[in-house]
Amino acid sequence: MKRWAGVLLFILFLNVVSFAQTSATFAIKDGGGMSFQTDGAASAALAVGYAKVSTNPGAQPPSGLAIIDFRENNLLVSEAGVPASGVITSGRIYAEIRSTINTGIAIANPTNQTATITFFFSDSSGDFGPNATTIPPNGHIATFLNEAPFNGRSALTGTFTFSSNIPVSVLAMRGRVNERGEFLLTTLPVTDLSAPPSAAPIIFPHFAAGGGSTTQIVLVNPTDAALTGGLEFRDPSGQVTNPFNNDLSYTIPPRSSFEMQISLASSQLVTGSLRVIPAANTTTPTGLSIFSFRNNGVTVSEAGVSAASPGSAFRVFVESTGDFDHGEAGSMRTGLAIANTSPQATTVVVEVKNLDGNTGLIGTLSIPGNGQKSLFVNQISGIQTLLTPFRGMLELTSFAPITIVGIRARYNERNDFLISTTPPGDEGVPPPASGLYFPQFADAGGYSTQFVLFSAQPGQRPSGTLQLVPQASGAVNLVLSH
Repeated sequence: MKRWAGVLLFILFLNVVSFAQTSATFAIKDGGGMSFQTDGAASAALAVGYAKVSTNPGAQPPSGLAIIDFRENNLLVSEAGVPASGVITSGRIYAEIRSTINTGIAIANPTNQTATITFFFSDSSGDFGPNATTIPPNGHIATFLNEAPFNGRSALTGTFTFSSNIPVSVLAMRGRVNERGEFLLTTLPVTDLSAPPSAAPIIFPHFAAGGGSTTQIVLVNPTDAALTGGLEFRDPSGQVTNPFNNDLSYTIPPRSSFEMQISLASSQLVTGSLRVIPAANTTTPTGLSIFSFRNNGVTVSEAGVSAASPGSAFRVFVESTGDFDHGEAGSMRTGLAIANTSPQATTVVVEVKNLDGNTGLIGTLSIPGNGQKSLFVNQISGIQTLLTPFRGMLELTSFAPITIVGIRARYNERNDFLISTTPPGDEGVPPPASGLYFPQFADAGGYSTQFVLFSAQPGQRPSGTLQLVPQASGAVNLVLSH
């Protein structure tokens, strides 16, 4: 497809200038974090690869995320938040390919052995396209699913399933070409097929419709049997609602997917949370939601959010710059969406910390039973005086189970309102013991990548090295700066 020819993030060893390994050490205080930024030189050739986090002996591993920016003609058009991940041997992703949408995958092989990747596609009609490819030791591939070596169909709504003979780290991303011909990035979750099945409901902490916003709900079947169940929308007060008049039942063929688009013609914004409730004696699907925002007929922003299991303590990276209240170009602010999964009301204690771990402001949020709150950080009671600029961490503790997502909002040079997600760290889920990786980063050619590492659990002080690993040998050095 000609319209994809200029999209340089997902390329398989073509027209890419590679670089020497670049690394930066980190030593993170309890409750703190560190941020590193590639320089994103507009005039340099694109450099891509993966990054790995090596922890010092005796130190605890951090949690982390990366934020990939993409600019066209010096204008920021898209951002995508990418969670740091461990390694897996089999997985499944949602796959959508059509005229303006494509799905890409990046796979990093951090071992000293060749990885053999077998794969196939599935849709409502069944499986197709089985094949295999290899990734050399310490190698990396990144490409769209309709390109070599995967060679998927030119039109697809379904899934892509892969397995590897050795553990690999995997990232999936969706690209949309909007009505201006600009490329928008969205992160997609990767389902680990080795994870034990669950029959518990999963929660989307946020949906939005109306006022230019739409939400696409996607469920992926991780099993070889058909799955059935229902969706339950709740408004911020916790009441069950369905203003969209959608059929709220789902049936997902084996290994395939289910999609639902929710939208409203009204200019009024409707928000809330969503529960996915499996039928009795069936497995819960995995899920994601994709927020889209249109202004004057143009899709200016998309962001993906994974459905989550509840927890009681989370950490979220936050940033604030510029005069966001007046839409200043380049201004940025972090928001939160929090869903209470309990029928009883709960109080969430929110503590702001600098990246050095020092405590700042403390605020509270009250959330009704089964209810939801979505707001910017400076709107939380007790935190309204947070100064700008600010870069740090939020620690959230709840007296009842909650799910949460961080939402990073900013105005670009054209005053478009862009959103991306900042995946939270769940204090109850330690970082993977298998190691921590960012399966894809990009720098120059319009791209830059910000890496954020933070203390994952109370009392921990992670230290080690963040290392960029090239797609091939070469001599272009990237600069990481705090």
